Amino acid sequence: MNIPQFSSLHNLLFYPRLAGTNMKKNKSIYFPYLCAGSLMAGLLYVLNSVGIMVADSGMEGGDIMYMLVRISFMICILFVFIILFYINSFIIKRRKREFGLFCILGMEKKHLAFVLFWEVLFSMLLSVSVGIAGGMLFSQAMFLLLLKFVGLPGKLIFRIPLNAVAETFLIYLVCFFFVLLYDIVSVTRTNPIDLLRSSREGEKEPKTRWAVALAGAAALGIGYAKALATQTASDALFAFFPAVLLVIIGTYCLFQAWSIALLKTLRKNRRFYYKPENFVSVSGMIYRMKQNAARLASICVLSTAVLVTLSSCLSLYAGEEDMLKNQFPRDVNMYADVPDYSPQDTASAVQLAVSIREKVKELAASAGCTLENQMDFYQISFGASYADGQFTTAFNNEGKTNMVYAMTLEDYNRLFGKSLSLGEREVFYYTTGPEMNGFADICGEKYSLAGRLWEFDVAMFDVTMFMGFATPGNLSIFVVPGLEDLSRLAAASNAQAQNGRFPTSVEFNCFFDLEGSKEAVRQLESSIHGAVPGVYRTYVRSEQRADFYELYGSILFVGVFFIVLFLIATVLIIYYKQITEGFDDRERFQIMEKVGMSAAEVKKTITRQVLLVFFLPLGMAVIHIAVAFPQLCKMLTVFSMTNIKMFALFTVLSVLVFALAYLLVYRLTARTYFKIVQG
Repeated sequence: MNIPQFSSLHNLLFYPRLAGTNMKKNKSIYFPYLCAGSLMAGLLYVLNSVGIMVADSGMEGGDIMYMLVRISFMICILFVFIILFYINSFIIKRRKREFGLFCILGMEKKHLAFVLFWEVLFSMLLSVSVGIAGGMLFSQAMFLLLLKFVGLPGKLIFRIPLNAVAETFLIYLVCFFFVLLYDIVSVTRTNPIDLLRSSREGEKEPKTRWAVALAGAAALGIGYAKALATQTASDALFAFFPAVLLVIIGTYCLFQAWSIALLKTLRKNRRFYYKPENFVSVSGMIYRMKQNAARLASICVLSTAVLVTLSSCLSLYAGEEDMLKNQFPRDVNMYADVPDYSPQDTASAVQLAVSIREKVKELAASAGCTLENQMDFYQISFGASYADGQFTTAFNNEGKTNMVYAMTLEDYNRLFGKSLSLGEREVFYYTTGPEMNGFADICGEKYSLAGRLWEFDVAMFDVTMFMGFATPGNLSIFVVPGLEDLSRLAAASNAQAQNGRFPTSVEFNCFFDLEGSKEAVRQLESSIHGAVPGVYRTYVRSEQRADFYELYGSILFVGVFFIVLFLIATVLIIYYKQITEGFDDRERFQIMEKVGMSAAEVKKTITRQVLLVFFLPLGMAVIHIAVAFPQLCKMLTVFSMTNIKMFALFTVLSVLVFALAYLLVYRLTARTYFKIVQG
């Protein structure tokens, strides 16, 4: 081959033409690469442009939406880099033999660098231009989708934020610059003979590394144990990422070491191994399991990420109204601090409750509304650590924090239609934490346990709805004899506090729904803030609804992008895994046919091998999501999402939908694998 010098325009175009020809000849590996690059460029552009539209719109709650979209944009950049580098590493490995041939024919390393430059440049320009063009078409629609999720009106206006175009182009320019450096270094630092052999190099038969197998089993076991042992939402938050890291490590070790050990065990079983289809499948998988295991583990981890993200986002979005009612149980929710009073004189506390009730009725009557489903009660609440029957005031989540509530027996009987009675220094209790026996020491005040309240077990966290407070820890509720006990417990809690920033006080809470015309209800809701003496905080559910929809609608919106990214990565790993194994297996199966294996037996062997390897990650991902389910349920309670049945339903639906998509990918990629092997 005569390598031209840069003496004419014809010579200058030699390398671009050669690069274009190379990409066309290798379209089976470049086409998915360009499609994935275009799709990810489109995602980056859409996220960026939607964030700019939100920021420029000046809409109420736009700060939260912009922050979530921007954070997801930065995370997506990281994923785009990882995915593009993974695909490129596969492509350059498949192309090394071709580059070695160029060297044998007289091309120097610097000429290879020129070819690589043009190939990477073409890939970048095609990916980013097609991606941005597609993003321009869909960005406004995605902005309207975001507005739909958050419950805001919007209209279709075609707009192209130039900042989004420039930033997306710059990101791809930086990414492909590093891709080019990697390609040049990996090709030019290898001699031509090694380049010729590289694509034919297989994996040596791996050894059974029992240390890795045991370490993986330990990591997976500890990760599962952390998930299953989670008792509170705060524990789940702190334990989630360590548990995820352990499970990822365990998954890779499981596929890497235990799969090899299993295959070698099957090989020792003569009755199983010495059958044509089993012999070829088992021997082939052992031969390259080291590389195969890493891909299978990556597919498993990404599949789990898709399932967790999809089920969680759908549950949060579908459960918005339930979560809203959990935090704000009535249309209007008012909280008043009871003035300090002595346990012997509760007249001031009673007078405050009477004045609030009367003022609320007066305001409702003047607005033309009626009060429905009214409930009012005294309560105290504070954070506490719990050990051996003793509650000690704790702030800032120091130690294992419980949320402790106390209410009077009179209020409990009135609200729940009961007729319970208590003696002095006796309490009824309900808890989501450890069982209590005999007594409870609440900040130094000792009470005998008269019995446990099981009514709350019907919907365990309805009590947080009743209290109007979403708690991330264990919940303990005490029903005390009277107001004097609430005063005594508040003082005891404050005495144990290390600082006075969050003092415990007796509150009077008044919640009610409104009935009347829309105008009357709207007028009362807008005028009730600050209208009731003694009330320091008023929440109107209709006013809070917008904030809820903005937050959880934005979470679903960015969740869609992460799901798409995870799916892209999963499909690409599966596709290139099938391509790689197809080229590796083609000669092996051709030899098998020459020594007497029929075409039907070859096809049966291929099908068994592909099915076994392909669906193993999906099965493992389902196991991961099943074990993590209790921990995920606890984490969702931080958002006041307590509908476990809904979350379970969306989890099952997510698994079924993903399994169908996974099956579709299998059929498409398996067809490519069969064509390569049988070609």
